Amino acid sequence: MDIDAPLRNSVLAVEEDTIFPIPADRRRGNTRGLCLVWLGANQNILAILTGMIYCQVCHLSLFWAALAILAGNGVGGMFMALHAAQGPHLGIPQMQQTRGQFGAYGALLVIVVVIVMYVGFTATLLAIGREQVQQALGGPPHQLPVYVLAAAILSLCIVGHGWIERFVVGFTYVAATAFFALAAFFLFYLHALPVQPLMALPSMHDFVAAVSIGVLWQVAYAPYVSDYSRYLPADTPERDAFWSCMTGSIIGTAVPTFLGAYMGSTAWAGNFYAAIHAHYTLPTYVLLGIVLISITVSCTMQIYCAALSCMTLFYTMWPTWRPTARSRGLLAGGLLLLSVLLTIMLSGDILHILNSFIEFLLAVLSPWTAINLVDYYLIRHGDYDIWSFFRHDGGIYGRFNRPAIFCYIMGIVVQVPFISNELYSGLLARQMDGVDLSWVVGILLPGLVYWLICRQADSPARPAVR
Repeated sequence: MDIDAPLRNSVLAVEEDTIFPIPADRRRGNTRGLCLVWLGANQNILAILTGMIYCQVCHLSLFWAALAILAGNGVGGMFMALHAAQGPHLGIPQMQQTRGQFGAYGALLVIVVVIVMYVGFTATLLAIGREQVQQALGGPPHQLPVYVLAAAILSLCIVGHGWIERFVVGFTYVAATAFFALAAFFLFYLHALPVQPLMALPSMHDFVAAVSIGVLWQVAYAPYVSDYSRYLPADTPERDAFWSCMTGSIIGTAVPTFLGAYMGSTAWAGNFYAAIHAHYTLPTYVLLGIVLISITVSCTMQIYCAALSCMTLFYTMWPTWRPTARSRGLLAGGLLLLSVLLTIMLSGDILHILNSFIEFLLAVLSPWTAINLVDYYLIRHGDYDIWSFFRHDGGIYGRFNRPAIFCYIMGIVVQVPFISNELYSGLLARQMDGVDLSWVVGILLPGLVYWLICRQADSPARPAVR
């Protein structure tokens, strides 16, 4: 009898599982908890700042900003939740499962892209945290908040999934209360009202750009959303995981993003810490603390999954290596160090940096999400040979799946004429008055081509999941 099993399987034990399938005796939780995780994951300062983009960068009135927020997050949330539904069934991280579409070595292309995404988002969030401390406390900018946040993030990544989940769920209620109080303060105490008519009609370019922000916000979670659903019991219905994840992420994003859009639509200028501090002292510091915790939550989820992705990358290159909890901690530390170094160098208008980063990610994530979902739901119907994901030669999926790699690269290339942003405007985008439809093309075309190629190929016998 293993007397240490209850302690080892406790939700608050240090996580020992890495990229390998989660055993049945360590599956836990329910879809309500999954919903709360994604509610909490989106209750952060980044969502508020992103909301400001809708009115300050995209020039939308508050009504059209709200419509764009719901439309974009609704569309993107559907794709994101379809990835989440894979977690309970397969029990492995999303990037490990990607080997089933791209092959053992072909998947490295996507894995490197998402690791860059994780590090970039973390660096941006740490820069925002540094800026928030300066706004709240005054004085010259310094790096101490970055180091403190990094230490907290690393601690959570070391202990792993169980502690991260509890931390995020517990924070959900605190953040929601604080952000609603912030909205009430601006509306009822400062009487901050939108400066333009509520229904002012935006240009098609600005509205589509705003919708794209919401789509990418959700799609950016797709490469790791199943990392947090893989601990659910294997008999969890896919539809339950889908709806709980989608509901939590859309609501969790829409509320703080709309708060940011409201603040960005008013004549108010400056930082909200100064506005509150003019009337109350203690709430200023409480709000700053909540903002910094929200950054810790977001960065922890990024770095934890980046470490898992790095494990997949290294395991592919050195198949005799066995990743452990210590490996996760060391990789998380290295990724955090890289993020901190980028943060120290990061300067300029945070809103425009964030907007440019979002536009870049949209181009490289859209084709991957299309190929993954088509393969899982339309080609294989979730029927994968799990242990082939861990073979050096890719097992039945091989080292390279050329159709998937071709469709992925094609999906990036075909977006170029449709891109429209501050850095580049494609030929077709200019002919459509600057409307950016690149993400639509980047999802629909590679997904359709991949489906047609697979349909025309000889259908191999589908192995049972084991």
